[in-house]
Amino acid sequence: MKGFGSNKKFFKDKNNLFDKDRLIIHALELHQKGNTEEAKSCYQKILKKGIADPRVFTNLGVLFQMENDYEKAIKFYKKSIISFPESHEAYSNLSRVLLEIGKYELAEKYLIKVITLKPDFLKAYQNLFNVYVKTNQRKKAGDVLQKCLKIAPNDPLIISNLGRFLLEENNLDEAKKYIKKAISLKPDFWIPYNNLATLEATIGNLMEAEKNFHKVIEINPNYLEAYVSLGEIKNDLFKIKEAEALFLKSLEIKKDFVNGYCSLFRFYEKTNNLIKLKKQLNIQDGNPVIKNELLMYRSRVFFREKNFSKAKELIDNVSLNWVGKTDVNTRLNFWSFKAFIEEKSENFNEAYDSFIKSQLNTKYEKCNKTEFRNYIINYEKNLHNKNFFLKRDSFFNKKHEVYFLIGFPRSGTTLLDTVLRSHPDIDVIEEKPVIYSLEKIIKNQFKYQLDEIYKLSEKEVEKLRTYYLENISKLSDKKNARIIIDKFPLQTVSLPLINFIFPKAKIIFVHRHPYDTVLSCFQQSFEPNNAMANLRSLRESSEIYDLSMKMWVKYKEKLSLDYKMSRYESLINNFEVHTKKVMNFLEIEWDASIKNYRATALSREKINTPSSSQVVQPIYKSSIAKWENYKTYFYDCHIFLEKWIKYFNY
Repeated sequence: MKGFGSNKKFFKDKNNLFDKDRLIIHALELHQKGNTEEAKSCYQKILKKGIADPRVFTNLGVLFQMENDYEKAIKFYKKSIISFPESHEAYSNLSRVLLEIGKYELAEKYLIKVITLKPDFLKAYQNLFNVYVKTNQRKKAGDVLQKCLKIAPNDPLIISNLGRFLLEENNLDEAKKYIKKAISLKPDFWIPYNNLATLEATIGNLMEAEKNFHKVIEINPNYLEAYVSLGEIKNDLFKIKEAEALFLKSLEIKKDFVNGYCSLFRFYEKTNNLIKLKKQLNIQDGNPVIKNELLMYRSRVFFREKNFSKAKELIDNVSLNWVGKTDVNTRLNFWSFKAFIEEKSENFNEAYDSFIKSQLNTKYEKCNKTEFRNYIINYEKNLHNKNFFLKRDSFFNKKHEVYFLIGFPRSGTTLLDTVLRSHPDIDVIEEKPVIYSLEKIIKNQFKYQLDEIYKLSEKEVEKLRTYYLENISKLSDKKNARIIIDKFPLQTVSLPLINFIFPKAKIIFVHRHPYDTVLSCFQQSFEPNNAMANLRSLRESSEIYDLSMKMWVKYKEKLSLDYKMSRYESLINNFEVHTKKVMNFLEIEWDASIKNYRATALSREKINTPSSSQVVQPIYKSSIAKWENYKTYFYDCHIFLEKWIKYFNY
């Protein structure tokens, strides 16, 4: 917001120039000293004298905009334009308040007028870029950024914005180049560090993201979103206490920081810390700023405590108008919470509709579900080359003690994981992308695609073995564990690589009723990626389930796997018998501590799957045959699932 100074060319009545000048200069001095109320009073006295001066109109507009009285701000900015229609700054001020209140079409109109009056006015182009970003006009936004670069080729903000824009376009290499250039131009500028942290988090470099978010806070300790973003990163890195401290710090800085409350409530719920969640909800009781957030998370607490009628009463009082306007994470959580509450109330149609809305994560727009399908198919191609088997057998020289827990998402892997890690001699590494790291080495260092595993040399395979064994060991919290199990359900499709490197690996394959598995996938709000993009509907989940199981059958038949089938329903219905069979397969004695698996789950600071709220509960059977409540919605899924009902003997 920019006000006019005391330039005398704006005065039209030459006879009263001295009186006007004296009055206006006095008002401007009050304004500049921060005496805004007195300045406002002086400006209004000037207007009552019939003095129509653009500086007065503009500065009153600025003051009212600072007070969020946008209607009056717009009124005075328009009067400024009328009194001085040649001023590009008058149009710029009006466009900025329109941008602030979301009237993007009008803001665009006035910004174009600004550029017509002053074609090299950088701020107008920057605001026009913001208009196009807000209205998702990506092509126009990119064009405007290029114009900004021509005007100011070394402006760190523009270069950083271009990097952020390219990041959102998923052009990661170019994005990083521009963001780092912005940092080199202005090393103490927090915005490019924030963009770099976001980029590193996007590609999974969490430690780099952590470092850069720390830099943001160091430079700008009042940027609250950095505390929340860094808290999320710390949570993903299992630095639970540090994550909590960051969320609390954001609220210490600003007591009405809504995103801070949402993040803190979500954090406590996801880490199963209901005691602290309830405490915070009680502390904030009656806080009008977060009225709907309080209703939503109180409802979730009652749901977790199995008071379903109270949970429904509260969730039904949440404003749907608020739901539509809140941030995407809170909105998705609301629909997920509501869906499960409606399900417990046996309102299955309402539950289904809510589950659909819980899948509307805009991050999926950057995902390509076809890429994951091609990834599966490319792996399978290795089996058609005889060199795959010849090399695998010739490279194998000793038995490595490696173990994998696989299956399909939501098939019961997390429950079995929790049970197994209750054994004093077993540790389970939960969904860490070590195999994915091997894939990156194969593609980036060895220059092979995943359908060319058979081209790997013995030296390259040994390097992959060493990398895997070293890294899986580092990830283990139980340093004396005799068995370390790598649990990652979708590594089912990576079995050709696993088998090529470790032909004698022990594989536990978990399965569950296909319809219940597919339903449970659809009901979860996964973190978006190419694989999870296939699980957003019953139909899509059924298709990818079918493809994955076809691969399992082929791999089981052709790879000579050392495997054990683990049926989820058997674990539920005959817990001790089933776990003893799994222990026999692992060649380890059954231990009574396995019965206390809930204590193991509750002692964990974080469970890194959507099952986190379920595995801490006693074994329950309500998840069996749950799909029958949604039978009508499976009408186009039977072609993919019926064969697996027979195959798994359900």
